[in-house]
Amino acid sequence: MKFFSRKTSFIAVVTVVIIAAALLLSARNQKAANNEFFTAVIGKGPLRNVVNATGVVQTVVTVQVGSQVSGQVLEIYADFNSVVKRGQLLARLDPRNFEAQVLNARATVAASQARVKSAEADIQTNKANVQSARANLEAARVTRDANLVLFNRAKELLDKGVSSKNDFDNAKANYESSQAKHEQAQASVDQVIAQGVASAAQVEQTRAQLQQSQAELERNLLNLEYCNIYSPVDGVVISRNVDVGQTIAASMQAPTLFSIANDLARMQVNASVDEADIGNISSAEEVKFTVDAYPNENFKAKISEIRLSPQTVQNVVTYSVILGIDNSEMKLRPGMTANITITVDQRENVTTMPNSALRYTPPGMTRPEAKAVAAEGSPVEARKTVERRPIAEEPVRLAPGQKWDPSEKIRFVAPRKRSERPGIVWVLNAERKPEARHVVLGITDGVSSEVLSGEIKTGEQIIVGDSQSGGTGTAQPARGGFGMFGPRGGGGRGQ
Repeated sequence: MKFFSRKTSFIAVVTVVIIAAALLLSARNQKAANNEFFTAVIGKGPLRNVVNATGVVQTVVTVQVGSQVSGQVLEIYADFNSVVKRGQLLARLDPRNFEAQVLNARATVAASQARVKSAEADIQTNKANVQSARANLEAARVTRDANLVLFNRAKELLDKGVSSKNDFDNAKANYESSQAKHEQAQASVDQVIAQGVASAAQVEQTRAQLQQSQAELERNLLNLEYCNIYSPVDGVVISRNVDVGQTIAASMQAPTLFSIANDLARMQVNASVDEADIGNISSAEEVKFTVDAYPNENFKAKISEIRLSPQTVQNVVTYSVILGIDNSEMKLRPGMTANITITVDQRENVTTMPNSALRYTPPGMTRPEAKAVAAEGSPVEARKTVERRPIAEEPVRLAPGQKWDPSEKIRFVAPRKRSERPGIVWVLNAERKPEARHVVLGITDGVSSEVLSGEIKTGEQIIVGDSQSGGTGTAQPARGGFGMFGPRGGGGRGQ
């Protein structure tokens, strides 16, 4: 009896589970039947893949004009916005202190020149003394030789007994005395020659002192010239930092008096481009930008340089991209913020579809299941390669003193653009159920993608969302990704 009671309870539980599953399935089917799908139409139009960046408008060459000497500003010859030429006088400092230093240096030079002349005169005197000493030496030699003859003769006579001892002693004394005088004359010659060497060294020393004093005079003359501040380049004064009567102290760092923009007709923008986008740009890209002063006007630019030095701010790595711009209309001013659009790739009059359709997953189907559906079937053929024609390089004009060769800089060639990627979208079949369609996509602007080929055509509606998922798929597009089943085209930022 107890066995039949347990069996009856088990059957009752199973029956309840089956009824609940049936009710759940019925409710799910009813909900699916009542599900509302949201669609978008496959259209045609232009498509651009762009990189957005910001930068600052600045002059190509800005020269900071300073002062190498200290002093009081006496006169100013240029003001803000003054057009100046290279070598033009901009300001003068009080020169009186430097003029006094020049006079003192000239007096020192004159004294050094006098000492040189005196040393050279000593050389001539020494030469005369050498000649006189040598003449005295020669006279002493003659006297010594004569006394030697007399001494030898007196000795012979004394040996023969003809001469007296007294005569011999006198002859000997005379000879020894003349011998001593000859040695003294030789010493005098040596002494005069040594004095000549010393005089020659004195001349060299005084000449070195003369060169030193002349160098000091040149330095003081140069400092006197530095009292006149000249423009090093042709350009426009964009900043003046001094007034008449102001004292300038030039010590370890030269104070800046003027800032001169070399050429306002040709300017540049220093743009900061994210590391994720830097690999997609080169000098061949089309660049446009706007500034807040002219919000409805697009200015054209050209990438002139992509610098290799990175900047890292809060773990965000960017690279400086220099854009050359033509400012012949003088609308742009240094310091303006430029909102830059770099066109990486673009198409005209192509079939387009919204990227939200690539992110859609039908109800009751997981993303892995949707990927499995996308993998079925053969991919649609599409082979497109966009060739970029290089833009002609403009000649680079260097400022005075800039001697590097622009042709020796690294040039980044245009990267090959990836122009195709597989994808899958969903359409409603005759039974109002989602049906997968394969497509091959081209570039994207982050909102729409180019349809190169596939199982859809212009004017056809594709599913972008449904009521069960809460509306259309409006998730933010991942930069540089592929939609739902692969990378997004172009690798650029959408706009």
